[in-house]
Amino acid sequence: MIPTPLLIFFVFVFGAILGSFLNVCILRIPLGQSIVNPPSRCAACGRQLSLGVNLPILGYFLIGGRARCCSAHLDPRYPIVEAGTASALATLWLLYPPELFAIYALLVAGLIVASGIDLDYLVIPDALTIGGVVAGISLSYLFPFLQGKEDPADAMIRSALSATVAGGSLWLVARIASWLLQKEAMGIGDAKLLAALGAFLGWQSLPFIVAISSLIGTAVGIGILKQRKQKLGVKVPFGPYLALAALLWLLGGARLAAKYLPNNFS
Repeated sequence: MIPTPLLIFFVFVFGAILGSFLNVCILRIPLGQSIVNPPSRCAACGRQLSLGVNLPILGYFLIGGRARCCSAHLDPRYPIVEAGTASALATLWLLYPPELFAIYALLVAGLIVASGIDLDYLVIPDALTIGGVVAGISLSYLFPFLQGKEDPADAMIRSALSATVAGGSLWLVARIASWLLQKEAMGIGDAKLLAALGAFLGWQSLPFIVAISSLIGTAVGIGILKQRKQKLGVKVPFGPYLALAALLWLLGGARLAAKYLPNNFS
């Protein structure tokens, strides 16, 4: 038997390596480039990175945040994504059995990539959103316990209905808001992302995710407006806040809901 602290360390290291790969996905997917070939390269000059420079988390600090090949400043988001992925996976390992851990790790990886792309381009690729819906429904059929069911068909139906309600509701709210404001209030990608979350996490997660993401998004949006002295109407990506709220649901929100609202969250 591997001691628990050592096992958690291994999961953390795996998460850091995965985070490094997710950084590649964030950079290349919007550009239509392969995420596996060529190997990791300097974003400034295009030279292939050595193993030491490409070391997750630590590599950024060992080289002082500058590329050795051309001295260009490196985006601090690289170690943030790597450390965040590692921490999230290590915590999920502590909270869930291996089967659920693997599924939720897949979900978190997709959310990190979707958030990074949304921050950069104000768009979330359909491969992540619609693909997430398909994956959530399929995994619910293969692993009915994902939806708290024993029958695969029941679990798949619950997942599909949750995705439909989640995506449809947010899409309707966005359309109404756009009509009232006479301009686009929210991208359709956000509705698709919430549909994917519904497919994975079930309808019971939706009130928490929508409420928390709205609170965080509003607070951050107001802060940005004040800091930059901009007027209302500036576009702020909402996907990262949906992703953060979903992660908070996995890390404790679900347990709080089950504890205080046992009759409504079953």
